[in-house]
Amino acid sequence: MIRPRSGAFIVGWLGAALLAPALAFPRTAQAQSLSHAQLSALNDKLSTEFGYYLGAEEEKHSDGKPYIDLGQRFEYMPSRARGGAIVVRAKCGGAEYVPNKGEMTKGIATGRIKYLVFTYALRNGQWTEIGRPQWQTQSLGPRAAERMTEAAERDEAAEEAARERQLHAAERPAPAVSPSPAKAPSASGPSVTPR
Repeated sequence: MIRPRSGAFIVGWLGAALLAPALAFPRTAQAQSLSHAQLSALNDKLSTEFGYYLGAEEEKHSDGKPYIDLGQRFEYMPSRARGGAIVVRAKCGGAEYVPNKGEMTKGIATGRIKYLVFTYALRNGQWTEIGRPQWQTQSLGPRAAERMTEAAERDEAAEEAARERQLHAAERPAPAVSPSPAKAPSASGPSVTPR
């Protein structure tokens, strides 16, 4: 005997069936892509402003203060504003570290990831910044902090080993080139007798 399905199951299934196309095919306003020229112009704007924040974090590191090891790769999240302008949130993040005193290593991770979010709008072919960049923080906890510190130490050790290999390769003398021995006459060719 087949039992009829419950109303909650059918409503849930129907809701999922209606929601799936919306997730698979996002609205064009949300999925607005940027042309190569638009992206290049936005990168020019971002590089100027991002340089300030990158320098500030490097200065904190050299002063022994907690700093963000910012990556230099942005995630772009375009959308459309009411007036039809394209709005892009450009997000870049990195782990927070507390430097070891007197060492130039990354230091000890705090277990926090911080993201710097820039928001720009494209109006009449020009990118303009909307507000000031905002910091967002994600706390991953003490176990993640340990793993991040261990990973940073492994990366630094691998970089040091690569530098050592390059240094030793540059110090090695070039192999001596010996003069090539005279060729013996071939058995098939004519023989030449000295006179």
